[in-house]
Amino acid sequence: METMSENFGRTRGDVGSFPHDATAKQALETYLDALPDDPQIVLPPLAGNGLDFSGADLSGLDLLGAYLDEAILDDVKLRDANLGGASLVGARMRGADLSGASLRKAQGRASDAQKALLADADLRSCEFEDADLQNSDLRRAKLGNAWLAGADLRGADLQACAFGGPTTSTALCEVRMAGSRLARATGHVRGPVDVGATSPHLLDGDDLQRWFADHGAPEVEVHN
Repeated sequence: METMSENFGRTRGDVGSFPHDATAKQALETYLDALPDDPQIVLPPLAGNGLDFSGADLSGLDLLGAYLDEAILDDVKLRDANLGGASLVGARMRGADLSGASLRKAQGRASDAQKALLADADLRSCEFEDADLQNSDLRRAKLGNAWLAGADLRGADLQACAFGGPTTSTALCEVRMAGSRLARATGHVRGPVDVGATSPHLLDGDDLQRWFADHGAPEVEVHN
């Protein structure tokens, strides 16, 4: 597995607070009760598709590979949780606190994560195509090899985030980035990026390179 599971919560006692919804609570309890003692053993994933996890504090939990398609996670606390490889397609995560969480290889296509807190999160190799990340907090997030094509990052805080490295890049194809904050961001990206505030305005190549520099991120390199 991409993310080791030894240091994450794996019992009912590790849950900060359970969801208000009885069906979601039961699904979480069933998942935790079935976890093997040895964290190296392949985990039975949380079956949370379409469930309402409102009111939950799942910070620090091992939710590796969780099925959360179209789940309701608005304002749910998931700080430092392990969501590596999780499926969050179409999930609603408005205001969710995922600070420091591992979302490596997570699938979040068309999810709604407006105002989500993702500071210090590990989003490497994730796929959040067409996701709504407006006004989200992605400070210091790791975004190497992430696929964000068509996502909406208008107003997002990307200060000091790390895009792809020398051998990888972050796909920002037609990502909307007007009003985003990028000071001290680093790494490699692929465009074109839509920087238009009220109508589409695509930039790529040298023009996009200058745009990043003008927004306090001269160390971001644009790859064709």
